[in-house]
Amino acid sequence: MLPVEEKQRYAMAPGTVQGYGQAFVFSEDQKLDWCNMFALGLEPRYIRNPKLWPRRPAHFSETVETYSTEIRKLCANLLKYIAMSLGLKGNVFQEMFGSAVQAVRMNYYPPCPRPDLVLGLSPHSDGSAITVLQQGKGNSVGLQIFKDDKWVPVLPLPNALVINIGDTLEVLTNGKYKSVEHRAVTHEDKDRLSIVTFYAPSYEVELGPMAELVDENNPCKYKRYNHGEYNKHYITNKLEGKKTLEFAKIRPENSN
Repeated sequence: MLPVEEKQRYAMAPGTVQGYGQAFVFSEDQKLDWCNMFALGLEPRYIRNPKLWPRRPAHFSETVETYSTEIRKLCANLLKYIAMSLGLKGNVFQEMFGSAVQAVRMNYYPPCPRPDLVLGLSPHSDGSAITVLQQGKGNSVGLQIFKDDKWVPVLPLPNALVINIGDTLEVLTNGKYKSVEHRAVTHEDKDRLSIVTFYAPSYEVELGPMAELVDENNPCKYKRYNHGEYNKHYITNKLEGKKTLEFAKIRPENSN
């Protein structure tokens, strides 16, 4: 609710995903999402841009730090139990990820007079390993996931977090865990706020399906790649379903 001039002090530079504005904009003809974002890199510390951390509201930075520290613990625990569900050692992802990358993005969706004509956020899957979403109290239904060839609304639950599986975990588990395609829709009368945390491996890590999850019945579906390269590919392409995952898929002709 701060004035636009105040927000513009922290404007998102073209080709970047930190700061205030709209990400994933690549042409003047592109239909923009009905959403303003504010995004910050959190961990490791070197990805932070101190100039983009606002002085207003007064306790903003302190609150983000406290919240993000707890969410980081949650992500580490979730990955531990996901590993155990696959018959792997609980610490396998923690050791593999190194200094895990963590970022936060706040999305504000104003009311829209014609919600049938726009999207709050275009359909996409996340490039992270896991994503933690907090939907604002009393929010309208905005999040939808694509399941069984249709869009299914995810009702906001009080005091609950929504966990999305990202592309990275789909690759590592050779498709056993699938990243979820999702989008945000707008509402004619109500605004909506969400806070999203992305948790992913260090940019230096080489990723690919884990050997324990590849066999004759489950052949390798994805190539090995550098996570930093994948991240660059992700942020320099328009949000378009699960298209970014094509970067990692092994083509049938190469599967021998």
